[in-house]
Amino acid sequence: MVKVLVIGAAGYIGLRVVQQLRRANHIVYGTTRTSSKENTLLVNEVIPIVGPLESEHQQTPPWIDAVRDENIEVVVDLSGTQDGAKVILEPLIHLSKERQSARLPKIGFIYCSGIWVHGSDVSPTSDLTGVGIETSARKTPPLVAWRPEHERQVLASYEHLNAAVIRPSLVYGGSGDIWDLYFAQIYHDIKNKASTISLKADPNAAISLVHVDDAASAFVAVVEKLELVAGQKDQYPVFDVASSHESLAFVLRRFAEELGHQGKVEFTGVPEGSSFPELFIQAFNTNINSGSTRAKTLLGWSPTKTGFAAGISIYAKAWEGSFLERNKTK
Repeated sequence: MVKVLVIGAAGYIGLRVVQQLRRANHIVYGTTRTSSKENTLLVNEVIPIVGPLESEHQQTPPWIDAVRDENIEVVVDLSGTQDGAKVILEPLIHLSKERQSARLPKIGFIYCSGIWVHGSDVSPTSDLTGVGIETSARKTPPLVAWRPEHERQVLASYEHLNAAVIRPSLVYGGSGDIWDLYFAQIYHDIKNKASTISLKADPNAAISLVHVDDAASAFVAVVEKLELVAGQKDQYPVFDVASSHESLAFVLRRFAEELGHQGKVEFTGVPEGSSFPELFIQAFNTNINSGSTRAKTLLGWSPTKTGFAAGISIYAKAWEGSFLERNKTK
């Protein structure tokens, strides 16, 4: 039984992570910025910590107080914040130093990065492939160009933290709100009886995917084996998490069919530009063929879902139900 704090516990991946941690009988704390998500955590047997991640008015954020006062052993960062080094990593190192000075174990830290850091390349890659290197032919998409350096900072903290990095592939299943990028347009075009649906996507994009439950189980596996795989200079606790490699165009066409579209679905290519929508589309279309051999071997991680397209009839209905629920008051 481990005391775990999940930062971003009410999010898409975060909620599945805390649910699986509880099934494994761990004591789970979860952060949420607003009280509106507090009950969501409570009904999932998670101890809520409501408040900002950052210091405000020279007051210590409540999650930092919780780590110290509750003797939390592992922190999982699913926040996605670009200020993670200052806001999360540095305070944790400070707290862990306090524990080390009292001859207590280091704090564990698991950072959620993402497989997009590899950049586009049709050749196979793995978590051992270097990322964010200027001489590499693989260029990290601009949207997440900051992540390789943050990963290095996390790994460099081994003297004071048992730190690891997990890189989930593009996640699907459940609410699947990240797929609103394309699914919402398909949904509205069908409602408007469009004969042709035109999507800003690469018709040749081949993407690595993982079901949200399988992504969550990888975090649980690292929590339970953290002291074995992290905390030493010569260890490399970085784990790509992917369970299928599929055509984005095929997935989008199958989704449209499941929602009743009988016309054409065409792809107009990935737009250039630096606005958030354009950067998000560029990242979404990252061509990656990544495996998860180390996660399976070192962590005992075993994905259970066979692929997005194979179960699209289920996943399309799940997304549609979530989308309607999320937009019923709009």
